[in-house]
Amino acid sequence: MKRALISLLTLTAIATAAERPKGIINLPWGASPEEVKRALAARPGVMFPENTDDYHMEPTGGTFAGQPVAKWVLDFPERRLASASIVLKLDGGASSIYKDFREKLSAKYGSPTTEKRLSAAGKTVRQAGAARTTSFGSMSIWKFTPNLKEKESLTVVAELSDGKGGSTSNEDALTVVIRYTNETLLPAKGDGSGKVVAPVKKEDL
Repeated sequence: MKRALISLLTLTAIATAAERPKGIINLPWGASPEEVKRALAARPGVMFPENTDDYHMEPTGGTFAGQPVAKWVLDFPERRLASASIVLKLDGGASSIYKDFREKLSAKYGSPTTEKRLSAAGKTVRQAGAARTTSFGSMSIWKFTPNLKEKESLTVVAELSDGKGGSTSNEDALTVVIRYTNETLLPAKGDGSGKVVAPVKKEDL
């Protein structure tokens, strides 16, 4: 009994010590659209479409953690930053980039709370008259629940998929999406719902 209690206290201490995402690219949760736009506009290569408003933005370009970005998807319920999805712009190497992000995020936030394969990803399937093919698609999820010190419910997701949340056997069609969500700031219950590859930089994570 005593050993079990010690183990529980140890696990609780480790969980409490794990770092929590305080926002994204040095912008805190709840940042205003103006603050986020200024910060992103200052990053080389980031472009904003003309129809950008104060509640939803989809700028393109720039880099995140040293990787080229195809699109940023940012949501501001009540004009407060609550979620950010970064769709990486890839030229091959999606599986390696996903693995690199997963390792860097694990180093910063601890082991993923949940890991899953998407739509039979990683399994070989035989079609009539066809050779075996392997389907790729994975998701690593870090969940941070409220505690005595931190009142927010947060989620970080690293996703390797076909760009639509499913798996694909075509590695060239794979995309990597990194998603940060502050579920506490969402109006409804949020869903916590990437050749030679450059290493992921830790400073943005």
